[in-house]
This record gives sequence, C-alpha cells and structure tokens, in this order.
Amino acid sequence: MNNSLALVILALFASSSSLLAASPAAPPIKFTHFAIANPLPGTNWGTAGTPLADFDGDGDLDMALSRRDAHGFWWYERKSDAVWIQRLITDSASIPQSLGGTSLDVDNDGWTDLVFSHVWFRNPGALRQDPDAPWAIHPFPASGHDILAADIDGDGRKDIVVFDGNTIGWFNPARSMASNLVAEKIGHHGGITPNGSGDIDGDGDRDLVVAGAWFSNPGRGAGTWARRPWPHLPIPNASYGTSIRSWVVDLDRDGDQDIVYSDCDTGFGHVFWVRNEERGARWTRFQLPDPPASPGSVPGTGSWHSLGVADFNRDGHLDVFAGEQEDPDAYMVSQGKLPMKPKGLKERGVVWVHSGTQPPRFEPVVIQEDNPGWHDASLGDVDGDGDIDIVSKVWNKDGPTYHADFWRNDTPSGR
Repeated sequence: MNNSLALVILALFASSSSLLAASPAAPPIKFTHFAIANPLPGTNWGTAGTPLADFDGDGDLDMALSRRDAHGFWWYERKSDAVWIQRLITDSASIPQSLGGTSLDVDNDGWTDLVFSHVWFRNPGALRQDPDAPWAIHPFPASGHDILAADIDGDGRKDIVVFDGNTIGWFNPARSMASNLVAEKIGHHGGITPNGSGDIDGDGDRDLVVAGAWFSNPGRGAGTWARRPWPHLPIPNASYGTSIRSWVVDLDRDGDQDIVYSDCDTGFGHVFWVRNEERGARWTRFQLPDPPASPGSVPGTGSWHSLGVADFNRDGHLDVFAGEQEDPDAYMVSQGKLPMKPKGLKERGVVWVHSGTQPPRFEPVVIQEDNPGWHDASLGDVDGDGDIDIVSKVWNKDGPTYHADFWRNDTPSGR
C-alpha cells in the first residue's frame, strides 16, 4: 500500500469515527418517586388496581385501588406530584374482592367509571365540584385475576374482558353487560393484562393473548374464537403455575402486532418480545437481557408483575418497562415450587431502552431497586407534561408498609 492511499484510508476512518462520536446518544432514563399513599388502608396482603384515568375532569390523571382486608375501594385525587387525596368509594364488606381492575366509560355518559371483580362503580360526574360525591354501585357477575378494557365488537365502545385462569369471557356494556365466551379450560394463573389485546392477524378486529396461545376474534366477538399458538417459554415449577403479563404492540414498527410479555407470579422470571412474522402464523421469541444485580443484592430475578411499553425517552422508539414484585411469598417452596424471588434479591424497576436499530436491541436501565417495589403498574402521562409516567402499588409487602406510588418521568427528550 502506498503512502497516499494509506493517508486517505486513515482520513476516512478518522472522519467516520468523528461522525460516530458525534451521534447523539439516547438520554439517560430518570424517574423521580413520590408516594401516593403510604401506608395504604389495611394491614394485610391484597391490593387490586391500579386503574389510571382523569376521574374528576381536571386535566390530570387520578388512580384507584381496593384493599381486601380493609373491605374498601378508593380513588386518589391528584393535586400535585407529591399530594394525592384519598377518597372513599365504598367500604362495603359485602363485595368480594379479587385482583383485577380497570377503567372505562361503562354507561357511555362521558365520564370514566371503574370496574373491579364483582362490581362496577358509576362515576358521579361531579367529582371536580364534590370529590366525595357517591359512586353508584352496580353488581357485576365476573371475577378474575385479569380484567381488561378493549373494544372487542368494534362498535367504538370499550368492552370488559375477564380472565380467571381457566375461562376468558367478555362483557358488553352496550348490551346490559351481556356475557360472551372466548375460551375455557386454560389452566393458567394470569395472562391478558395489562394490554393483551390487539389485531394479531390483521383482519381489523381485536384478538386476545394468554401464555402460549392467542385467540382469533371471529368478528364482532361473536362465535367461535380459534385458538392458535405462539412460542411462550414456560418456567418449570413456577410458584403459582403459568402466569404472564402481556402487551400487544407493533414493537419493531413493521406493520404487524407483536407480543411483549413478562413472567409473573413466580421467581426467576424474564422479559421477552415475540415477533409476529406471518399474521400470527409464525413467530420468533427474543429474551431481553436480565438487569444486573447490585452490591448487596443476590443474582437472579423475581416476579415481573408490572409490564408496560412506551417511548419513555421520546426518541421515536418503543421501550419496555417491567417491575419485579415486592413480595416475600415463599410458602410454595415446601410444595416443590419456586419462591416468589430468590432470598435476598432486591426487587427492581427496569426500563429496557430501544437501540433505535432494526431489529431492535434493548439495554436494561434500573430506575429503582429495593422498596418501594412493584405490582400491576399503570402507564400514562399523569402530570400532563408530554411523557409517560408510572403508577404502581404493592400486593404483599416485604417492606414495613403497604403503599401506592407515583414515578414521574424526568427523562430528557431524545428527539
């Protein structure tokens, strides 16, 4: 190689290196924690929620939950990031409580109502003027680990999907809560929430997802839902059997709906995305890298019972959030099952940042470690500043108190 050619190559390499160095990096992921309520009412395990919506019409998002041992349902009025006012909906001990909960306009009056197992509460529509106005109580003949709001029949109104581990059904608010069967004899613990609904086969209606199976909407939700496989990876001896959190979304922006899922209700879980390659006929599964363990914690992973997909750093690419469950539950070990998490593990909230490449790669960023932990988080722009925040609560505490939490997204925009 002559000297002139060598100099040209070196100059090109130096130029390319400078361009690479000058390329803007994704901004650091940053969240700030605020307590919504600490402690929550009651002293024992069992917290359902957290539906997130503007219940009082003041322009920001409020939250709701229930506590089993306190026999109560509450909504939390957001006044500021640090101030949330607890408002009682009912403390009736006659309403049986389970895990599921969601929000939607059940009666089509323009106000967001609340749905929990066995009951829906009608928003009085006057909460801004009178935040303690009574919510009418309507019995609701369904109970499930998972309750999802989605427009199943394509009429422009959200319906209510319930999964109790064995049966998936949907209820039509436009037809006096008429019930419709999707599938039976599934034998899982959970699977369709927080967003296990989307048009997987590209035919214009919403299908439903549980671990290892998706159910094709026959059209308007009426008729036989065909069961089709996708490559879920089971965890042997899972604490409570097969259970996932699912999110249907076009993660790789190729025009079809993929599945993002996390193992939950068991220790040693992982987070995955499953690429839809032929309208649900062929799939490829990818595991997201487990987050590192910090000094003072132990290797391994827990129950990823919180899941969400959003563009957290506003760079135009979808990221994945998951939170490990704050839960010391280990009694199932005596039955040959896994504990809820390895002993000594500090639960983590993690955002896997999208690389911006195709196919996407994801880098885990730990946004919180140890208490407060996570359980069934909800995503939304709580404070109205244009980015996606997180609200969560705890099911079975391993810290000193039961609590609900707001995580404000303070990540700079990546655009």
